[in-house]
Amino acid sequence: MSFNIFYIFSILLLIFFYTNSKKISIYTKLYKKYDDDTPLTGGTGIYIFFILGIAYLYFLNEKFIISTSYIILTASLIFLVGFLDDIFNIRYLTRLLALFILIFIFLKFDNRFLINQLYFETLNKTLILNHSSYFLTPLFILLLLNSINMADGINGNSGIIFLIYIFLLYEKNIQFNYFLFLISISLIIFLFFNFKNKIYMGDSGIYFLSFLISIYVINKYNISDTNLSSEKIFLIFMIPGVDMFRLFCQRLYNKKNPFKGDLDHFHHLLIRKLNLRFSIIIYAVLILWPNIINKLIDVNDLILISLNLFFFFIIIFFLKKLNKFSK
Repeated sequence: MSFNIFYIFSILLLIFFYTNSKKISIYTKLYKKYDDDTPLTGGTGIYIFFILGIAYLYFLNEKFIISTSYIILTASLIFLVGFLDDIFNIRYLTRLLALFILIFIFLKFDNRFLINQLYFETLNKTLILNHSSYFLTPLFILLLLNSINMADGINGNSGIIFLIYIFLLYEKNIQFNYFLFLISISLIIFLFFNFKNKIYMGDSGIYFLSFLISIYVINKYNISDTNLSSEKIFLIFMIPGVDMFRLFCQRLYNKKNPFKGDLDHFHHLLIRKLNLRFSIIIYAVLILWPNIINKLIDVNDLILISLNLFFFFIIIFFLKKLNKFSK
């Protein structure tokens, strides 16, 4: 089967899967149990498309599959944790522990993806992590996973965030670009159905994609000659991450469970005063603009980080003021 025929077949299969998501969700119980019955099949479709692509690649380049077997296995197990959570609503701390253990074991088998040092460009300093890298690397991955999971509260937001990350991180001649190719195609199809409110991503998709994005950026940081600093990585992931940190601090200050969800996320504040399109545009622009500036001209990373933090909290301040005024 030729390359084009295979991917046309895979795309049609994914469209068929999403079109029949309502029926599938009834049999699998893949839907939100308390909010609505919209199928949580977005992540499952993305995973199926990815595995089909990997299976096809196996026949083209068996060596690549062997070299990435631990990644594919771990990503599949992480997907399974999210899949089971979408069905059974597993306790949050149980999920985090299971994910941490899976990532820790993966790093023991494939230490290419350990973050052994943190390079700070603005200080021209490198912090050697030594044995703590086995704790900090899973922690960094879980922080990204959790921040995007918390940003997945309105249609299109998580899908757009992942596509932006792929756009910002992509670089020629990196071994794992095929992963990004498969993810991008399935995300575009997912967004078409998601914007129509036919399907949601679900934890399975968030966990699976976050792990693959993490592996890509760690590989780029560790192996490729890109001079990718800690500041530049933070600049890419900062908006969902800072919003997560803000919410955790706010919940602790209000003596609430920091892991218990609420409706005070940045995207919730946006959607209360703006329509879906403008809410996603503002979220996307805050991620994109400093990173595009960073690529085009030589600007100190800390200046861009500070400016983006300022814009982020100013927008939140005015949105909360508008919300109080309208009550």
